[in-house]
Amino acid sequence: MLDINSFTLILIEGLIDYLKKNQIELDDETIVEIKENLQKEFFLSFEKQTKTPTQIINIFLQEHLSPELNITPKDLGENALAAILNWGILKAKYFES
Repeated sequence: MLDINSFTLILIEGLIDYLKKNQIELDDETIVEIKENLQKEFFLSFEKQTKTPTQIINIFLQEHLSPELNITPKDLGENALAAILNWGILKAKYFES
């Protein structure tokens, strides 16, 4: 079972850390919007999920900050990478059943 709130929090924390290292600051409203986009996707059942966490983040950042931004799971840090891998494993196991 995946705790969506914890999952999105880990992703957001990793994103904020990555962007700070690259001298990019996000305001609170933007952070809330990214979190809502992530939760909107991951509260859906696995069959209805069409994007990965980094796809959602990249689409948002490219539309709102810079078209050149392209973040990978590794960019978000070890915790986010582990959370994304866990999400992928859970999704794969779901489809195996």
